[in-house]
Amino acid sequence: MNQALLSHQQRLIRSFILLMCLGTLLLTCLRVIGHGFFPIDDALRHVAKVLSGKSWADILIVRPEFIMDSHPGWHAILSGFQALIKCDKTVLLNFSVIFLFLVFTVPPVFYFRRGEAWIASLALSAVFFFGAIYRLFYGRPYITSMVLILLFCFLWEKVKDNDKPWAELIALSAITALATWIHGAWYLLTLPLLALILARQWRVFLFMSSAMSLGVVCGALLTGSPLVFLHQMIFHALEAFGNSDFQRQLVSEFQPFSGEALVFFLIGGFLLWRKARGEWDIRLVDNPIFYLVVIGWTMGFFAGRFWTDWAWPALIFWIALEIQAVMERYTDNFGWKRLMLTGMFCLILVLSVTNDYGSRWSGGVAEWPNIEKEEQRPWLPDDGGIVYNDNMFLFYQVFYNNPQAPWRYALGFEPIWMTADNLKIFRDIQLNRGKDENYIPWVKKMTPKDRMILLRNGKPQIEGLEWHEVTPTVWSGKLEQKK
Repeated sequence: MNQALLSHQQRLIRSFILLMCLGTLLLTCLRVIGHGFFPIDDALRHVAKVLSGKSWADILIVRPEFIMDSHPGWHAILSGFQALIKCDKTVLLNFSVIFLFLVFTVPPVFYFRRGEAWIASLALSAVFFFGAIYRLFYGRPYITSMVLILLFCFLWEKVKDNDKPWAELIALSAITALATWIHGAWYLLTLPLLALILARQWRVFLFMSSAMSLGVVCGALLTGSPLVFLHQMIFHALEAFGNSDFQRQLVSEFQPFSGEALVFFLIGGFLLWRKARGEWDIRLVDNPIFYLVVIGWTMGFFAGRFWTDWAWPALIFWIALEIQAVMERYTDNFGWKRLMLTGMFCLILVLSVTNDYGSRWSGGVAEWPNIEKEEQRPWLPDDGGIVYNDNMFLFYQVFYNNPQAPWRYALGFEPIWMTADNLKIFRDIQLNRGKDENYIPWVKKMTPKDRMILLRNGKPQIEGLEWHEVTPTVWSGKLEQKK
């Protein structure tokens, strides 16, 4: 085989592997959407907020400390996309899911020398930690912070080995600015910096902490009210964890996780494999990526999101590095063995993620109250009314289905945004697991314009209200008319 033909074959194999990896990620996402997948939480309220054109103060009964949007960047992106193609809420929701999934999964295909190692790592995670993979389809802006973690994992060693890593630091600062503007959890960037300290990478820490700090400042400036934004995000975090009697009263993702015991088997397996190959090196575990996994996993016992949003991205990056090392040792860079392994990894990823086990992708469709349905309108609040509800899931769905409705909600996407009196009533309801008498303070506050909307399998027995099942399991109560 002459050199020109060999070179052509190598380019063909390399291009085909890249297309397989990218096509697999796109196909995976489209197949999930094709099942009718419908996110059930914050993605709905982000879409509804954009379509409503309102501020949160016009949507929720908000405590005075919260005076600005917590995700201005994400709402700006959604608004820009909606203005560009004039789409409806379903298309905008699908865009949220597809765009954020691909933003997280596509770049590593290019920055690993063996992009298929990334696909293999995602496939392993789908088998061992499907809950983390599932969260990639939530269509929520926290995924941009997960992208920042991947960038940190990729750049730290380049900064370490480069005397003047200006390009890397500019990239890190820019992505930090976007993540701050879009997601807002800037204070959690201390976690990867702590990992650098544990790894004793003092020079890298100095460079990367400076770049991230600059990025946070730039991201805050993009909001238009930088000091208010930075303070509000800290205040939000402190209040969210400090304003409850028990952890079960927190939103589900702020509750502790179970430990993900399989992580020990997976990491242990790769380390033993290294030992068996005679390639053991203490630097496999003495590095910022591995320390970030340990930090996030440990803090997961405080709040599960430390595992899913911070430790898990670092873990699958670490696993991808290990798979890449194996493939570079045992397969030719342009050989057919590599091509076949890539095909196998891609197939496993598609099959493991997109199957509809337990209706995990198709089980979210339900009928919800809609202001445009004439028969349901009397059981929804009048203009200027309030929805009193005890379930954030209900808020997401009702707000998404009625984004421009002329009422507000007592409970929205986070209890600590509630006014002090409403929050006290809500905490009592939580503490007593929804006993009917705990709703009476809300009944006393209600006017004829208001409604209490609850999710119940049977008719609520809360005194003073007339009840009607608007849609299956969704009950609306209004003040009883005086005879």
